[in-house]
Amino acid sequence: MLFFLQKFHSGWAYLTLLMGFVFLIALAYYAFSKKSRDTTIRRISLFTTLVFHIQLLMGVLLYFLSPIAKWSDETMKNSELRLYAMEHPLMMFAAVIFITVANSKVKKSETVQPMTVVFALIGLALVLSRIPWNAWLG
Repeated sequence: MLFFLQKFHSGWAYLTLLMGFVFLIALAYYAFSKKSRDTTIRRISLFTTLVFHIQLLMGVLLYFLSPIAKWSDETMKNSELRLYAMEHPLMMFAAVIFITVANSKVKKSETVQPMTVVFALIGLALVLSRIPWNAWLG
């Protein structure tokens, strides 16, 4: 089961990144062209939030099941252990919060505000900052 979760979490990350970029581009388009909100941006927003939440759920399961994310005396001394045990989970959790806030702002307003784009940008930047690139690409 652990192997499946790791592969799912790693594979789903591609969709998560793709939807993060699509969401950001769509938000920027709607915000800066002053178009009113329609079903397209609402669907993109909802689907992006759903994808991010599924990724978070898989990550939480992995966090509690994987031996690499366990705390020990060496966790804070070793950068790889620190990344998996603390930095990656905290930043991804924060990113999901920012994406969810952006989704909420899309749902509540008739037009997409520039601040909504900022929330999505911060969320995507947090994801990109703490992806374990060595393990993911190599």
